[in-house]
Amino acid sequence: MEYRVIAPSDPEYPRKAKERLGDKAPTIYYNGNLELLNRFTMSVLCSDESHGTELWETNDILFTIREYDLNYLGSWHSIIETEIFRVGLFKGFGSERYRPKKQPLLGEKTVTLFSAKGLKNESYESYLLDRFYPPLHQFPERDEYFRQAEAGELLMLSICDPDDGRQSRKNIMERNWMACVLGDVVFIPYGPKGTKTYTTAKKVVEANIPAFTIDHATSADLHKLGIPGFNRKTVKAFLEQRGAKRGDTKNKQDISGLRCEPGEYKAPVIEKPAQAQLNFKKTS
Repeated sequence: MEYRVIAPSDPEYPRKAKERLGDKAPTIYYNGNLELLNRFTMSVLCSDESHGTELWETNDILFTIREYDLNYLGSWHSIIETEIFRVGLFKGFGSERYRPKKQPLLGEKTVTLFSAKGLKNESYESYLLDRFYPPLHQFPERDEYFRQAEAGELLMLSICDPDDGRQSRKNIMERNWMACVLGDVVFIPYGPKGTKTYTTAKKVVEANIPAFTIDHATSADLHKLGIPGFNRKTVKAFLEQRGAKRGDTKNKQDISGLRCEPGEYKAPVIEKPAQAQLNFKKTS
């Protein structure tokens, strides 16, 4: 992938990273419109050890989150992260059976991708194929993601050496932390003790970065760190107090006659994730 480089000394370097990291801010490699990071950004981090309860609660709160104008930022690798990644481009797709009777209020959403590999070894195609392998390739948002990649509408970030082709633990942890640093708020649906997510969540709290999780006992470890839990009714005040704006009610999208029509750009399909699954020992 072709990429650009921006150093902390550059005046266009992301403001939140400068303010939070100072002289420890890393060089960023990117492809796409870096201005997306100047939008109200919700970073997402979630353990892959989640279960159905966490996914249910996350989907419930997303019904409200999707009403806001947001830039979604994350690695989009774990199960719940992938679900939020898909919903990030929600446009009311669905069969007649499941289409909501009342059209939803949808905010203007953009999505930023954060890789744990160097951008000489990553591309939009390799990244997206690893998130939309079967059966996920059947989601209608898949074609829209590939269309945006083809049209240059997505932003890809990396803080790894461009030649680095491995998703090492070091790369993943540094990527996850930087993703949180770049967010106006951080959504951590699930991250029990002993996970990489919990380790990063502790750093987020120590750095006073606004974060929230689901309002359910399953995320008790995060609650004990001081991360508040919200549901679809209570999350509104939290987001708006930190600057999030709801979508324009005068121009909300009418999905009453919307159908999923495949675009002209058809991306390939892979049978399984291209990146090897990473398993690490739990730490206390």
